[in-house]
Amino acid sequence: MARRSSSVVTLDQAQAQFEMWPEPIRGMSNAIARSALYRVGHPREPRLQLKRELITSLANYNITYTGEELRQDDHDVFLQIVHLARTQPLGTPVRFTAHSMLTELGWTINSESYERLRNSIDRHKASALTVAMNDGSQGYSGSLIRTFKWSEGGTPLQRWEILLEPEILALYSATSWTRVEWKMRLGLPPLAKWLHGFYSTHQMPFPYSVTKIHELCGTRTVQIRQFRYKLRQALELLVERGFFADAKIETRSDLVHVERSRRALIGAEG
Repeated sequence: MARRSSSVVTLDQAQAQFEMWPEPIRGMSNAIARSALYRVGHPREPRLQLKRELITSLANYNITYTGEELRQDDHDVFLQIVHLARTQPLGTPVRFTAHSMLTELGWTINSESYERLRNSIDRHKASALTVAMNDGSQGYSGSLIRTFKWSEGGTPLQRWEILLEPEILALYSATSWTRVEWKMRLGLPPLAKWLHGFYSTHQMPFPYSVTKIHELCGTRTVQIRQFRYKLRQALELLVERGFFADAKIETRSDLVHVERSRRALIGAEG
């Protein structure tokens, strides 16, 4: 266990609770956003089974994961669960209908989406995650979801119930989480979605190399040339959507330079 600071709650702290953020916002852990835990992948690619896998992340984090590979659509599911959980003490049931969850995620309401949602929650429940700051100041070790219950009381009004570990609050201490504009995120393809989360944690981003972003996002696109092309497209989309005021890949250095738009910064402040 990597829980070593006062910011990490214990099970007897019944009132442990996420900070409240407004409805158009979702709260995202910086450590997770700055890593390849939720990878960029195509839905048809088979998912890897990982065992104590060292997850690529920025240098100030150490992350290991056991479980079925997680992707950006799984991150959407987790963000929405955390969003619902923010209104009550951690360790108390988070209840919702599958229909309402699919609506919030912007997924098609059909049997395939219900199965996709259940599979995603199962992946989170069956996971083992350790996130630690390298300076030892804080961390978390446990599953992303403690328990998952559902009832087949009639489609589409199935009542589902989830418990989160109270200790997961360590990933959401005052300086370790970021506000993400939900509507913008949902309208993005996987790579642009990862970039949106990653750069949301940077008010004044400094340049990263294409190679570094390639590693951090967890893509299976092996050829850097091909990835660079996809990255350029994703950056252009984020400029078009108003998240970046400007974004470019410098030819000589292969560094990615971005500038957050003022509108996006104000929106993230809620």
